[in-house]
Amino acid sequence: MNDTLPAVLNCWGCGAALDSGDNYCRNCGRGQGKNIPWYYGHFGIVVLTVAVMGPLSLIFVWRSPLLSRAAKAVYTAAITIFTWYVVVTLQKLWQAANSLLSGALPF
Repeated sequence: MNDTLPAVLNCWGCGAALDSGDNYCRNCGRGQGKNIPWYYGHFGIVVLTVAVMGPLSLIFVWRSPLLSRAAKAVYTAAITIFTWYVVVTLQKLWQAANSLLSGALPF
């Protein structure tokens, strides 16, 4: 006879108690298990960072239930370095464009 009690599951978003078969939280509606949105996964965070949001994608990193604490630290460092690189590159391009336009026009 197995007298073990079922494990208590909690929603990753709001902390409400869940039944073992729940795919979505009954309190906040967030997906659980395989139903967690794509943008909380590794691929989603990379796409959001590079293509759309830049450093604002850190919000998804910190809120992701799929990433370990170490992975969140690595993503935070990588996104910070990527943002710094983009800002420095854009600054150099801006300075080059200004120097080109500041007196090099032939008229």
